[in-house]
Amino acid sequence: MVLDLENKKVLVSGSSNGLGLKIVEKFSENGSIGFGFDIQESSLDIKKWNFLKVNVSKEEEIIRGFEEIRKKIGNLDVVVANAGIVPQWRTINSIDNDEWDNVFNVNVKGIALTIKHAFELMKSSGGSIIVMGSVNSLLGHSGQSLYTATKHALLGIVKCASVDLGKYKIRVNAIGPGPIATDAFLNRLKSREENGGMSFKAALDRFANNTALGKMATEDDVANTALYLGSSLSSSITGHIIPVSNGLIRIE
Repeated sequence: MVLDLENKKVLVSGSSNGLGLKIVEKFSENGSIGFGFDIQESSLDIKKWNFLKVNVSKEEEIIRGFEEIRKKIGNLDVVVANAGIVPQWRTINSIDNDEWDNVFNVNVKGIALTIKHAFELMKSSGGSIIVMGSVNSLLGHSGQSLYTATKHALLGIVKCASVDLGKYKIRVNAIGPGPIATDAFLNRLKSREENGGMSFKAALDRFANNTALGKMATEDDVANTALYLGSSLSSSITGHIIPVSNGLIRIE
């Protein structure tokens, strides 16, 4: 069976770079059309895709974005809630109150609001909602309490939303990327080194060596998982997280 994504209507938040952009490109390559939301203005030019400046932590901006989607394409088949912030590494005894609120507003409230308003464009025909979690949805490490707390929260949202929306034939799942060499990830490693942690190179080697397959996963690996979850090939899967980590979880 091939992926049945031709002419599917898709929304990807956090779409201007990194994993979000890769996911947009993959869906486009498979014939899907749609929208991207991002807090930054986008100059992307991808056939049959529109890109809007939307801060997902502000409900009024989300409402405006979904109204634009409704006017232009009517409904949605797939929503990839990918927008998020990766904060600096801080141990629990050095957390910053303002940073904590800001990251939770984007990483947790922003995802919940995206699902809330996506529902109105999916309830009549069903579809798939894909939340970008992390291996940190399942693990915990020193210095990552804020990021990990938000990713654990997302897994709770996925489990509850899958039950809430199941009767509308809307599936809700998460992807849990392991270490992916995106710009955001590399900046986190540099920040860790600058704050007295492991050196940048040693950290890269460590992440690769601490997987069952001896390598870091790629943006393509994550985007391909999104294609699977957005297609009918995964029609019986809801309320779950799929780790994409080359076996990191099975070692740590």
